[in-house]
Amino acid sequence: MPDLHHRNYRYPWYLIKILTFFAIYFSTAKLGLSLGAVNRFATRVWVPSGLAMAAILLFGYRLWPGILMGAFLVNLLNGAPLLVAVGIGIGNTLEALSGAYILKRYEFSHALDHLRDVLLLVLLAMPLSAFISATIGVSSLFLGKVIAFSSSYSTWGAWWIGDMISILILTPFLLTWSKWPHGKVPVKIFAEIGLLTLFVLVIGLIVFLGLFRTDHRVYPVTYLVFPPLIWASLRFGPRGALSAIFALSILAVVGTIKGLSPFTSGRLSDNLVLLQSFMGILAVTSMILAAVMAERREFEQRKDEFISMAGHELKTPLTSLQGYIELLHMKFAQQGNQETLSYLAKMATQINKLSKLITDLLDLSKMQAGKLAFAEEAVDVDALIREIVENLQYTTSQHQISIEGMAQREIVGDQERLGQVLINLITNAIKYSPHAKRIIVHLAHTHDTLTISVQDFGIGIPKAYQEKIFERYFRVYSGKDRTYPGLGIGLYIAYQIIERHSGKMWVESCEGQGSTFSFSLPFVGKA
Repeated sequence: MPDLHHRNYRYPWYLIKILTFFAIYFSTAKLGLSLGAVNRFATRVWVPSGLAMAAILLFGYRLWPGILMGAFLVNLLNGAPLLVAVGIGIGNTLEALSGAYILKRYEFSHALDHLRDVLLLVLLAMPLSAFISATIGVSSLFLGKVIAFSSSYSTWGAWWIGDMISILILTPFLLTWSKWPHGKVPVKIFAEIGLLTLFVLVIGLIVFLGLFRTDHRVYPVTYLVFPPLIWASLRFGPRGALSAIFALSILAVVGTIKGLSPFTSGRLSDNLVLLQSFMGILAVTSMILAAVMAERREFEQRKDEFISMAGHELKTPLTSLQGYIELLHMKFAQQGNQETLSYLAKMATQINKLSKLITDLLDLSKMQAGKLAFAEEAVDVDALIREIVENLQYTTSQHQISIEGMAQREIVGDQERLGQVLINLITNAIKYSPHAKRIIVHLAHTHDTLTISVQDFGIGIPKAYQEKIFERYFRVYSGKDRTYPGLGIGLYIAYQIIERHSGKMWVESCEGQGSTFSFSLPFVGKA
């Protein structure tokens, strides 16, 4: 413990910290001992253990005198002999110090956003540190002749369970909130947090405080706690899960003491054992789920960062290659070397494909980070479609791309991004209709909506795949179990672009007969 002789010991600020923590520890300990204590000294609701370990982890080992004084004084005033109170104080202090040491030794993260951190707390630090406190405390009571040997087991069990649950719920709750969330929180997230908070409170009132006076023997209302906990874990990570658990724990303890919760079949001390076991299982389950989801989000973020970095690094040499190919094309065109020009054209085609893939990857990473910019400008849809169809017609000699209908009005949006969507749909139609000869671009409109469809007569999409076609990285397999080339992100990006324009995209397809991809966009202003 390298900071036991830290120079801050000499400062008044250190003394203020010790006395403040002593007061908090003492007051919560008095409250705990008033809640169905076994043999007056062991209780299933023991807040100080969780507070003490969190304090040591956050502020360092130098707070240990506050734990020792608080535990000593509260037990002395509770009727323990002097030496017994000293022994209990030492045990409680060692509990916090040993638990914090184990967690720091293995580089425990206060965010609990990795499964290893949750398992380190649940399987090692929590039971071992609580074992130390319970064993020293009960041994002190027995040696001081405060309790008989026959009462040692029940006292030790109550002590151990109470300390463990406190460390399990309160310590991680305080640790995850020790750093205030940084960055601007969107209004939608605030609204969701408010809705989740209300949901947790209502469920807590129903389950633990008998809001509707339900008969727990007939209606197993305890299962109602799972939906809000799952919601909190999946959407708000460890901090959200632990906040929900903490709120439910308070309501559960109050309801059990008042005899309103499902855990009220016997004595208060026995009821609290059942309650704490239930809350412990809920806490571990929620923490594991939240940690796994946090790991997945971190993995996704790192992957997107890598894709973005790799895409930018690849863009530069590709641009140079395109420039050199254009120079070579000009040189050999002057010489009339048709064979070399043919090779250069093939090279340019492949480089353009690679450039498009990299552009899609960069767009995807920007979308995931919420940084993909969209312009708002008047778009002449008819002119845009004509230009795209003319350009893409040069890429295929087999297909005749025709346009049916007209928009006759402008829309407001990002012309480049909307063009990207159309290019994606038409190039897909070319790719997935290798034996067809026609591709049709349909335009239809009502007074407030424009609908654009791209119809091909190719392989079609099996019905089982149609719901997944706009998912990221999804690719269609042909009837011969062959995957068509591509990354499976083009349609995902197109779908997101249309959504950002307040539109909708869908597909209609029949396997073996072709597909029609459509999207609708709202008109803005008067016709």
